[in-house]
Amino acid sequence: MLTKLLGAVGVLLLLTGLFLATRPLSVDHVSCGSVYSPDKGITPMQCDNRLDQRMNVVGGLAAGGIVIALAGFGTAAVRDRRTRV
Repeated sequence: MLTKLLGAVGVLLLLTGLFLATRPLSVDHVSCGSVYSPDKGITPMQCDNRLDQRMNVVGGLAAGGIVIALAGFGTAAVRDRRTRV
């Protein structure tokens, strides 16, 4: 049960990060684009700051999701090994 919960939370964090990375930003009615594809020709410094903040959030969610999913796989591997012995 714990391994499934950890795996589900890890996948949920990864999907949330993916959603935030592809969601476009706008500052003062100027489209900044998304983390994956910033709009061409944007020059406002506000966009750079907001895109950097969004990139940090996406990176944190992705890293957290990977760590939690790996913890779920590790827990499953340890549990399987203990039942064999």
